[in-house]
Amino acid sequence: MGLVDTWALGRISDAAAASVGSVNTVTTFVLMMFSFLGQGGSLVYARMLGQGKHRKVQECYSVALLLHILLGVVASAVLLLWAREMAQLLGLRGPLLSYGTTFLQVVGGSCAPHSLVAMFGGVMAANGFTRAGMFAAVLTNIVNIVLIYLLVLLPAGPRRGVRGIALSTALATAAGLLFSAWLVFFRIRIRFRRPPSAERLREHGALLMAFALPTMLEPAFWQAAQITTTRIIAAVGPDELAARMYTLSITNMIGMFGSALSQGLQIAVGHLAGAGELDRIRRITRTTRLVGVGVALTLALLAGLSGGWIMDQFTDSPEVAESGRLLLWCGLLYLPGSSLIMTTASTLRAVGHVTYPAAVGILVLWGVFIPLAHPLAAARPRHHRCHDRHGD
Repeated sequence: MGLVDTWALGRISDAAAASVGSVNTVTTFVLMMFSFLGQGGSLVYARMLGQGKHRKVQECYSVALLLHILLGVVASAVLLLWAREMAQLLGLRGPLLSYGTTFLQVVGGSCAPHSLVAMFGGVMAANGFTRAGMFAAVLTNIVNIVLIYLLVLLPAGPRRGVRGIALSTALATAAGLLFSAWLVFFRIRIRFRRPPSAERLREHGALLMAFALPTMLEPAFWQAAQITTTRIIAAVGPDELAARMYTLSITNMIGMFGSALSQGLQIAVGHLAGAGELDRIRRITRTTRLVGVGVALTLALLAGLSGGWIMDQFTDSPEVAESGRLLLWCGLLYLPGSSLIMTTASTLRAVGHVTYPAAVGILVLWGVFIPLAHPLAAARPRHHRCHDRHGD
């Protein structure tokens, strides 16, 4: 969805892509929290299923559903009410501020369905129905593409611009939620049980948070670092901001392969850990790490070699394209390492070591990445006017 949205924003203007890319760091921060809360839950479910505790895991599903509903509603309210203030904190001004506020109000204000999608996805994955989750994602993407065409790109359509793209994303997510709920309750027929007492409810909630919070900490600090970096880049210039938005849509897709491997590995290792099969854990972990690094290296090289063609699909600005090509080549340096980190961390979390990978990730981000980002960005103080395809 991110790639399609970015391409459509580029059809409006580089300024629209740059501004939405800035505020998207905030929405991504919230959505990642939901995603990793769902992953933390799936780890708990997988371990219980591996131990044969079926009634207990059904009670955990119900507690997790309640947690995701509460957090989703709170996050939606915060992003809807303070969208403009958040966009201003990210350094957006003038038309960029208007674009960013509009997108954040619509997408951020409707992020509650994302929370429930993450919860249902964790339940399906822990039970081995990862293909069902894939079908839900495919449906969401199809709805998003159709709505973007109708609301934004259709010559005889309403041409709603940034608001149309935001509405397409929100409505597509709602469609994905309905389909996920149908899969869980009616197609797969996974049973949810209400905890028999308040004490059992607190017990399950504490267990879920004990696994989910450390799992969420590293991505939370990572995304906070991305928000800080976006603020730094916004001060450098709008061309650099647009280039970052375009290239992130590509490198994030490459990173998704390592993320998917790590999530699948975490579920598999969770089952194996619950059953006490340590030798199989070692074998599957080694194989997965090698595959992840090899695929990331290959895809990063292809992206670098195709950088000129890729940037031509997003922008007509030579300055934006130049910065984007450089950023795509930088993927060779960090994407293989990122895949290795994700698969290793998922193994540690699955066997119960949830704190160590979070602590290391936070230390590196805020002890190395952020201290270097500002001086290195300041060393290239170029300011350009973003190219607007429609002159508005």
